[in-house]
Amino acid sequence: MDNEMKIIHLYDKQPKDISIKLEKNTKGYNWEISYAGEDIEAVLSKIREVNKKLQEEYGGEKQ
Repeated sequence: MDNEMKIIHLYDKQPKDISIKLEKNTKGYNWEISYAGEDIEAVLSKIREVNKKLQEEYGGEKQ
C-alpha cells in the first residue's frame, strides 16, 4: 500500500514593518525609511507620514 502525505503551509499576510535608520552628525540628523507593500500609494503615504514625524522630532534637511 502506498501512503502519501501532503503538508501545506498557509500564511496570513504579515504586517508590513517600517525600518528607520537614524544617524546623528555635526549638522543634525539624517534618516532612511524602508517600508514594503503591494499598494504604491499606501507605501508612499506611510513613508510621508513617518518622514513628517521624524522631521518634527529631529529636524533634518527641509525639502
